[in-house]
Amino acid sequence: MRSAFCTCLLISLGIAAPADRAAAKTPVFAYTISGSCLASPEGFNSKLQPVNPGVAWRMTFNAVGGADANGNVTEVGQSVDSASFGAGPRVHVPAANAYKDVFISTVTKPNGDGGSILHMGTVSGTFTAGPNAGLRFTISDLELKGWIGNGVSIYASSESPVVQTVSLSNGTRFHRICTVFMVSTS
Repeated sequence: MRSAFCTCLLISLGIAAPADRAAAKTPVFAYTISGSCLASPEGFNSKLQPVNPGVAWRMTFNAVGGADANGNVTEVGQSVDSASFGAGPRVHVPAANAYKDVFISTVTKPNGDGGSILHMGTVSGTFTAGPNAGLRFTISDLELKGWIGNGVSIYASSESPVVQTVSLSNGTRFHRICTVFMVSTS
C-alpha cells in the first residue's frame, strides 16, 4: 500500500520527456527531488572523507520545482541537518529549514547507452523558515545522469561523487557530497 502511494505521488510530481529529444530547447517540466549529503567546512580528502570529521554533518532535503522552456527553474523545499559528528563541541547544530531557489537547467539528448545528463547550474536561493530564515545561499553546479521513457524522466547522482560548494550570505562556506534522486514529467 505504501509503495503504491509513493509511486502515485512520484508519478504525479514527475517529469515527462520532450517529444523531440534532439531539440536545443530545454523541455518544460515539473519534478520532485530528494537527497542526502555529507557536509564539511574543511572539504574532503582524496578518499572523499571529511578532512576533519569532527566538524562534518549530514543533511537531507526534499523539494519540488519546475522549469520553463528556457531552462529557468524555480524550486521550493525543506532540509534537515544533523549535529556535527565527533567528540567535543559541536560546530553545527541540528536544524530544519525551508527554502526557495532558482537555477538554469539543460538536458543533453540521449547518448550511446540511452542515458541523458541533466545539468543543474549554480543554484541561488533564500531560506524562508528555520534558523537561517532570510539568509541567501548559492550552491555550485551538479550533473545528474538519467533515462527518459514513457513520459517520465528519472535522474540520479552521477557515476562519480561531485563535491559542491555551498556559500551563505553571512560568510559561512562549506562543501558537500550528495546522493540525489529526481523524478520529472512534462
